[in-house]
Amino acid sequence: MDLIKKLANKETFLYLVFGVLATVLNIVLFHLFVNIWKLPTGAGNILDTIICILFQYFTNRIWVFESKSKGKQAIKEFIQFILARGITAIIDQIFVVVGVDFFVAKYISHSHQEMFSVGIKIISNIIVIVLNYIFSKLFVFKK
Repeated sequence: MDLIKKLANKETFLYLVFGVLATVLNIVLFHLFVNIWKLPTGAGNILDTIICILFQYFTNRIWVFESKSKGKQAIKEFIQFILARGITAIIDQIFVVVGVDFFVAKYISHSHQEMFSVGIKIISNIIVIVLNYIFSKLFVFKK
């Protein structure tokens, strides 16, 4: 039982560490794409999501869930990861586009829109992190 607690604690801790890193990367990329380089909200959000999904796959596979799959099993695992992340990416996309393009653009003064758009992205990231952990634990890297 102690071994299970240690593994669960290590796994949870590492997931949170890499989740925070992925979240920071996601928010920084979103800010660069949308607020600095002036890409449309949806396009910037999709680009930052793709980059972060790849980052998350490798960190989750190697350090968090310590997957040892090879060959066809590793390909299946990658596809399941992408599908699970695709679901949460759709949730994130809807939340961010509706939040930024409809709420922030209409109800927040121009001088505060960048700050509020990043706030919307942070809230979305929290929701997505929880869902991603559940999907990874139950469907992708199940032991």
